[in-house]
Amino acid sequence: MHVKYYKFTPAPFPNLTMKQDLYGGALSCEIPVGFADVSEFRQVPDNQEVFADAATDRCIIVELLELESTVVGPATSEFYFHEIAESNNCMRHDCTILQTFLATEQDLPGLATTAHVTIGKQCVAKFKEASKNTMQLYVCCIRLPTVTTDLVVSVTVPLQLHPSSSSSRDGPTATNADEGLLFLKGILRTLKVHNWGLFQ
Repeated sequence: MHVKYYKFTPAPFPNLTMKQDLYGGALSCEIPVGFADVSEFRQVPDNQEVFADAATDRCIIVELLELESTVVGPATSEFYFHEIAESNNCMRHDCTILQTFLATEQDLPGLATTAHVTIGKQCVAKFKEASKNTMQLYVCCIRLPTVTTDLVVSVTVPLQLHPSSSSSRDGPTATNADEGLLFLKGILRTLKVHNWGLFQ
């Protein structure tokens, strides 16, 4: 499969956003209004911050991981795209990479670094249901070599919900899957580190 590489171009962020502290205020960013902190109603790993919009089944995850030295460049975000697929029990034939973008320092003013973004589709079953939903994922890997950390931001937007899936009863599918990219761009543009001691 041929993967195209594009420059990460600016796009407007949804008007209704809210500042969200991450990891006890060590980091922060802006996320769309309507996304709830998942840790308030179920356990979330300490290295993750998870936000979900139950009305649309959209999800935002910020994750701190040990720097994966076996991959470099565009392969970093593609690596984590496949890692997410594996955690979702998504088989290789059920996931497809569509595009990989470069995010420049201008796209990440709070960190003054570059990152790679991979967009792709995954067919995923919610919980342990048999029915699979088609989801579009936007996965960004921000490499922080001075603290040997990969900061991974992912946005998931439903494209097609199986009629028998519990998600189809939660709400309609997104009318514009590209809004996931707008969410991601806005998060990257407002992402800041306030306490680097978090990584020690």
